[in-house]
Amino acid sequence: MATASIILPIHSAKLVGGIVTSGSPAQGAGIDGGSDLWKLLFDATTAEAAVWQFRMPSNFASTLVSKIQYAMASATADTVAFDIAIMAVADGEDIDTPSLDTVNSTGAITVPGTAGFLDSLSTDLANEDSVAAGELCVVQLSRDVALDSATGDAEVTSFGLDYTTS
Repeated sequence: MATASIILPIHSAKLVGGIVTSGSPAQGAGIDGGSDLWKLLFDATTAEAAVWQFRMPSNFASTLVSKIQYAMASATADTVAFDIAIMAVADGEDIDTPSLDTVNSTGAITVPGTAGFLDSLSTDLANEDSVAAGELCVVQLSRDVALDSATGDAEVTSFGLDYTTS
């Protein structure tokens, strides 16, 4: 068994809002490519989301771990928090009925002491909708504005999932 990664490119995220389920963010994150680096911009006061979809690789065995790299546009103190939700759709299941599993929270993480400086978060995803190899997988990333206290945009520069291979 080894570890593999699924890279979810910032510029390929769906930004029209989250998968619509009870309590989901209804607004999409912003996106910025103006400084030559793609960034998802998550507001400090409005719950916003970005969504990716992909086929889970055939060597997926277990244990999804989210990997987020971010910076803060202006905050130099306080905390930021993200939520990651997963939806798995197997053959024979309805793709038009959203069914995100319970969110996985990064918890409130102290932001870097300098605006624009990069930080990395790893979060074990205990709630992964029983995803299996070969299934359609939908991943939603959102900022948990109710849990964090940092002002200004959180700028996500990379996002991905690590997993244990078979």
